[in-house]
Amino acid sequence: MRTRFHYSAAVTPPAPLVSIITPTYRRPQFLAQTRRWIEAQTHRNIEWLILDDSPEPCTEFASLSAPDIYYEHAPEKLSIGEKRNRLVARSRGKYIAHFDDDDYYAPGYLATMVRHLEENDADFANLSSWYLYDLRYDLFGFWNLRLTTGLHYLCYADGLRMHNFTPQNNAALATNHLGFGFTYVYKKSLWEAIPFPDKDWGEDREFVNAAVARFKALSITDQSALVLHVLHKGSTSACFPQYHLPAFLAAALFEPYNDCLAVFLKQGA
Repeated sequence: MRTRFHYSAAVTPPAPLVSIITPTYRRPQFLAQTRRWIEAQTHRNIEWLILDDSPEPCTEFASLSAPDIYYEHAPEKLSIGEKRNRLVARSRGKYIAHFDDDDYYAPGYLATMVRHLEENDADFANLSSWYLYDLRYDLFGFWNLRLTTGLHYLCYADGLRMHNFTPQNNAALATNHLGFGFTYVYKKSLWEAIPFPDKDWGEDREFVNAAVARFKALSITDQSALVLHVLHKGSTSACFPQYHLPAFLAAALFEPYNDCLAVFLKQGA
């Protein structure tokens, strides 16, 4: 028999369970770092689900015995969209949070995202501005994706250049603030209505376009260094920050994890 709990005005309801999902491939060193970011989250009601389709399983995580960390190795190569679908299907949380294995998430990240969702009774949230570190060019920057005109740094795998966006040439940036799935947090019920397409690139774009058309969505500006998006030689994304910041500010902004962050950045080079 299920018992119904009633909360008085003086009692705070428990924080909702958040299921963090991480699809990964041949990045065991990144998984170890991601675990540190997850264990430091101030929102404590969490579980972490990992799906790894590398040729061989990650020894550390395959043998891991830890509560609320679930590691699965798939013997066949899967698309990122399919990996996300399998992870969400296994999850138990009210909310799903994407944690990419090569990005840094500050301790207050999940608490901030969940608070925005709960206070606004929203179904989906992402960050529309964030910090990034491009290891290929030693560029620490900040990108406001809603600002679609003016001078931008174009961070591509094949080179770094600058470009001035104008109303005449910026059409491709119109909905850019909805892209980049590494900061997606959403209700599992949203995914049940709109699963990810079975594809390796652009699966987040198709998912979010359908989500904002049918559900209540928020795009939040990062004003407290919640995330550091890391670009390295294995990155597939291109980023266009407006601001090039002094590198020494990275350690100051992402304190108290300066040492961990330095190791992470070195591994990602």
